[in-house]
Amino acid sequence: MSDQLEFISCDWGTSTFRLRWVRDAGCTVVREIRESSGVRALYEQAQSGGALTEVERGTIFEAHLRRQLDKLVEGQGRLDEPLPLVVSGMASSTVGWRELPYAALPLQLNGSGLSHAKIKWAGPDWISNTHLISGAAHPADIMRGEEIEVVGIMASEEMAAAREASLLVLPGTHSKHIHVRGGSVVDFQTYMTGELFDVLGRHSLLRASVQVDSVGSASPSDELSGDDRTAFEEGVRHARRCGLAGGLFRVRTRAVLDRSALGENTRFFSGLIIGSELIALQSVTCPIFIAATGALANLYRIALAELRGAEAGWQCVRAGTMARATIMGQAMFLKTLIGRQTP
Repeated sequence: MSDQLEFISCDWGTSTFRLRWVRDAGCTVVREIRESSGVRALYEQAQSGGALTEVERGTIFEAHLRRQLDKLVEGQGRLDEPLPLVVSGMASSTVGWRELPYAALPLQLNGSGLSHAKIKWAGPDWISNTHLISGAAHPADIMRGEEIEVVGIMASEEMAAAREASLLVLPGTHSKHIHVRGGSVVDFQTYMTGELFDVLGRHSLLRASVQVDSVGSASPSDELSGDDRTAFEEGVRHARRCGLAGGLFRVRTRAVLDRSALGENTRFFSGLIIGSELIALQSVTCPIFIAATGALANLYRIALAELRGAEAGWQCVRAGTMARATIMGQAMFLKTLIGRQTP
């Protein structure tokens, strides 16, 4: 990648907005803005104001983007030359700035198969081209935002061998299991792990038996130990024996019959939910990589150790690689795009 590569990165999620000025081959972040005006908030603002069409909604998105870009370069003087802007995440969705079609699989890890469009809008004169990147899909599943993370993660030197054959797990509200083969994403599966934990823990019969907020308040560096770890591991084993639907009522009976403490029972519940996601990985023979950091990475490590054995064909992606995944993916996209345009 050229040492002269310089661009503006926009990661526009459902609930967050992140703008970064990126420079050089190492994708150094010169300046950064983070705030909470994600796609959902702007869409709701548009709806309440009567901006019901994509064109009308677009004016609200563009005004927000323009304000944030102005803040990003405030006090920096005039740039030597205009910079490209790369936008990924939910901005290309039905509730975003402009809806774009999904890219089809297989999706090459160099970013050449990404669905994207050059957007014309009244941006600042120091922005050259604005590239909006869409998600990826196959007939039974979709993802939007994770595709650029995967490109960025797999661009790392530590993942060189994994580009040939691996399974990349991206934990979250809607966890993704990404199958990589021959330098391309060839398949993926979505698990509604985080959403199930939240919805069942707050709105089902189980709400009196768990305390989901206690998990969310944990420090990113918190390690499970003692009774909490034992309960979590028990939940993972119960998922393996009974599955999710057959195992959920045990959360209730632990509280009623065993008088389990709320915190401990919540860890059992967490183990059951995460374990039910990871059961399918027991038979995977290619290397497995967990793309998470902090407390979430710890939970997935414990669950996989319970299901497959300690370090049995799996490892976590480095924290530094995770932190730069989106901008590295966007940089790979730009590199490939520039390469195609150069005779």
